[in-house]
Amino acid sequence: MSIFVKKFCLLITFIVGLFSLSACGFQPVYKKNTETGYSSNQALQTIRISPLPDRPGQILHNMLRDRMNPLGQPRKPLYVLKAIIEETEKNLAVRLDNTTSRTNLTIAVKYSLVSLSSNNIVFSSIARSTNSFDKLDDPYANLVAEDTARSRVLRQVADDMALQLGTYFNKLQ
Repeated sequence: MSIFVKKFCLLITFIVGLFSLSACGFQPVYKKNTETGYSSNQALQTIRISPLPDRPGQILHNMLRDRMNPLGQPRKPLYVLKAIIEETEKNLAVRLDNTTSRTNLTIAVKYSLVSLSSNNIVFSSIARSTNSFDKLDDPYANLVAEDTARSRVLRQVADDMALQLGTYFNKLQ
């Protein structure tokens, strides 16, 4: 088979792939609605994020503000985001001396979006993520490994929450 035929087949496959993707109903989450000119990204900026307790709550709060309210908390919010964080650790691997060598850290955040006009919950969901880390003999290394795993899990949870809320507002348009 000649190089020209291979390139032609590749081009045809690419074009067919583009047409099939456009026909699947896929739409970007943060696109502007052509009728209203409003995007779910603008709707996310109308959410006031309630303070969360403890250090993981502070980290998650700041990550959510970065994703949803990069200009700061809204002055006249339409919604309030309330969340509860549940963190669990599960030991995976045990050494011969009966000490743990690997641990799973799971964080689940139950959250709800409350409309300030009606004081009703308009959306609620759970965002969950898991990461694992090695337990070493050095206590400081364990602390750093656990904090790093917690930070990665919270980043994933914040991304998931922002995406779910963006999808909710996208469906409202």
